[in-house]
Amino acid sequence: MKHTNKILALLLAMVMLLGMVACGGNNSTDNNKIPENETTTNNDSTGSTTPDNGNANTETEEDYNGKLVSEGMMELEYAERFSIELFKGGYRLISAGTGGYKYLVVPEGMKVPENLEDGVYVLQMPINRIYMASTGIMSLIDAIGALDFIPLVGTDVKGWYLPNVIAAMENGSIAFGGKYSEPDFELMAANEIQLHVNTTMIDSKPEVLEKFEELGIPSLVEDSSKEGHPLARVEWVKLFGVLFGMEEEADAYFEAQKALVESATVDPLGKTVAMGYVSSDGTKCYARNGGDYYAQMIGLAGGTYVCADMEPEKGGNSNMTFEEWYAMFKDADYLFYMNFAAKFYSIEEMIASNPLFADFKAVQNGNVWITSPDFTQSTAAIASIVVDMNTILSSEDPSSVTTDHLIKIS
Repeated sequence: MKHTNKILALLLAMVMLLGMVACGGNNSTDNNKIPENETTTNNDSTGSTTPDNGNANTETEEDYNGKLVSEGMMELEYAERFSIELFKGGYRLISAGTGGYKYLVVPEGMKVPENLEDGVYVLQMPINRIYMASTGIMSLIDAIGALDFIPLVGTDVKGWYLPNVIAAMENGSIAFGGKYSEPDFELMAANEIQLHVNTTMIDSKPEVLEKFEELGIPSLVEDSSKEGHPLARVEWVKLFGVLFGMEEEADAYFEAQKALVESATVDPLGKTVAMGYVSSDGTKCYARNGGDYYAQMIGLAGGTYVCADMEPEKGGNSNMTFEEWYAMFKDADYLFYMNFAAKFYSIEEMIASNPLFADFKAVQNGNVWITSPDFTQSTAAIASIVVDMNTILSSEDPSSVTTDHLIKIS
């Protein structure tokens, strides 16, 4: 029995010794390494890998509901006549128009912030009931597929050259709301118009702006026509992308138009170009100023505008007598005639209206191009027009060229 107990005691001692050796093995340096793909769970400040359950430092729109926390200004590459400040939660503050007004765009379901500065108009999304009296801007809205946001326009169907707008008016989804200077205010009320967009022509009709103000309808007098660079006018699409919640669509469209212009931009081709028109009664002539976006379009297309030194800091036109116009235009290689006052559809008609046209170099060489009917309504087509100009000016045989926005006459 004693012998048996000794054996059991010896076995027990051996087991305890083996256990101590096994535990001591864990002090090996190699065994302190963390296997690959294994993370720690400590919370020290040197790099915690504790899983984030979404409760810490996670922002939501609701955190900024009713608050204006700026994220900086929207980057604009060319436009100088408007700006947009971005705020957390999707708020946007637009500064635009000849009156220098500001418009706070409030996302759907979000509160209007308190203590706004005086003079800020609040536009609560969805903004889908606009009276649009600007034909040029309408083409940009069409380009991003937002015609559904425009129930009323300031031009009757006979005055439109944009196919999608004509179709919308014919099917009744867009209606004539009275001309820009004489809106139908009963229709404005019936359609619960949220915003009135007009051009600088309305500045001569302050009573119209006052009536909209009286009805509680904000007015935005867009002055994109005063932009210098052609792409600046196109960039106004970003302003309406904000209003309609279509910022991505507007950005994509602008980038595509910019790429199209860049594809047609070339060094001077050594061709001179005149661009202007004659009044309906023939008593006045108009030439695009040197600072006008059309003058820049000619330059981008490789042409040299003959009136580049005339009002180089101004957009728009300068008016003059036919004799003055003749002196500037007669030696130009090409004449791009804006065909919307005195209209011509042949060189014979031009000369019949004024025999001095026969002395124009462009007339003698058959390099006269008139603008298409939709030319002044197609801000969205500016990039395409630059391409058309480049196609004409770079062709060795302009008589064989066909373009969408400039039409050769003979």
